[in-house]
Amino acid sequence: MALSRTTAAKESAARVYRVNGLLLPPALVLMLTVSLAPMKAAATGEQSASPGAARVEETTFKSVDAMVAGQWDFPTNTPAPLVVLIGASTAVDRNGLPPGYTGDRETGIYARLTKALVEAGFAVFRYDAPGTGRSGRGRFSTIRSTALEGYVRAVDHARIDPERVFLFGHSGGTEAIAGIFPRYVSINPPAGVILLSSRVGETSAVRVEAPTLIIVTEKNPDDLYQYGRFATDARSRVKDKKLETDLVTIPEAEHSLIVEIEESRGKRYRIHPRAQAAMLEWLQRRRASILTS
Repeated sequence: MALSRTTAAKESAARVYRVNGLLLPPALVLMLTVSLAPMKAAATGEQSASPGAARVEETTFKSVDAMVAGQWDFPTNTPAPLVVLIGASTAVDRNGLPPGYTGDRETGIYARLTKALVEAGFAVFRYDAPGTGRSGRGRFSTIRSTALEGYVRAVDHARIDPERVFLFGHSGGTEAIAGIFPRYVSINPPAGVILLSSRVGETSAVRVEAPTLIIVTEKNPDDLYQYGRFATDARSRVKDKKLETDLVTIPEAEHSLIVEIEESRGKRYRIHPRAQAAMLEWLQRRRASILTS
């Protein structure tokens, strides 16, 4: 009985809901929703959540010839601002883990980031790249086609705020955003973009016509200058356009901005703490500015 954002808007205006072909008043729909929720979760793979915990809703979408599996992670309060996560490469799943990984999936870098975002009040959409997790392989899908089709699916949900949708790209995922940014705008204009471990140079950087946070390492001169300072400068020189840009540089970090940590079960990985803190602060600031504008 989950409604997409488009369907929900239309049926709310009519003050009735269509359930299995029948038009029902809101009160009856509420009764059915409560009584059928356990059966719905079992049938769709949606994971129930305890009060105050994130709710996870599974979905699929097609990227050229690959069937891709993904999910929304929702905070308690919705409609919520949404972060659409585009991973570093085609070799990792929604948690940031490679094929064949048999350990705790919640230790993946994107699983950890999602948890922090949901706790901060953001919904998150993430997916298994073709050939990883529960996604089919496909022969012709690309990181760009999957990111764009994932974005189409991500923004069409009644529990997200379409005015506060943010694109997050990591390493190779940053190019998947900047390279075709106008196509994301045609679907739902992003309220902001985060380029973590950016691979976006001056030419592509000016294509991203939205407030942007760039996070790179200072350890590698190419990262610091080509993808950091030069890209930021190029955005400031565009005539007749205000391209808001924040640049954060992390000293001595590796290009990926991933760090190794020791846990009781062995070595694990996470996004650099300073990079993650900068992302959360920037997102909260952008969210507040949109609400007050």
